[in-house]
Amino acid sequence: MPPVIYWKFLSEVKVERRRETRKIPAGALWVPADQPDFEVAAQLLEPDAPNSLLSWSLLSTIFEGKEYIDPKVLEPWVRKRLEDPQIAKEWTEALRDEKLENDSQARYGWWYRRTPYWDETIGLMPVFRMTEGLPSNAAKP
Repeated sequence: MPPVIYWKFLSEVKVERRRETRKIPAGALWVPADQPDFEVAAQLLEPDAPNSLLSWSLLSTIFEGKEYIDPKVLEPWVRKRLEDPQIAKEWTEALRDEKLENDSQARYGWWYRRTPYWDETIGLMPVFRMTEGLPSNAAKP
C-alpha cells in the first residue's frame, strides 16, 4: 500500500481568542485535560500549534462560506436599511475606504455581513476551551 502524503499549504494562521458563552451542540466531543497524553490532543486542536489539524489543512473548510444572498434580494433589503440614519452614516463612513468604494464584491460583502443570513461561524474553529466547569444541569460525558 502506498503511503498517504498530505500537502501542507496553510502555514500561518492569525488567531484571535476571546471569552464568550456558546451553546455546544448535542453530540459534541469532550476532551478532558486530566488524562494521559492530553498534550497530544492539545497540540492537534490548538489552531496556531505547528502540527495542528488546522496547520495541516484538515480543517480548512471552516474558511468556506456555504451560503449567499442573491443581489436582487439584497438590494431592496439595503434600501430599507438605509432609511435608518445611523446605518446610512455607517455606510457613508465605510465608503471612505477606497477598496470598498471601487469594488462591488466588497460592498456586497459589507452588506451581506449585516444581514440575518450571514454565517458568523465562518473562520471560527469548532474547538472550544472551557475555563469553567460544566453547568450542574449539563449532561455528563
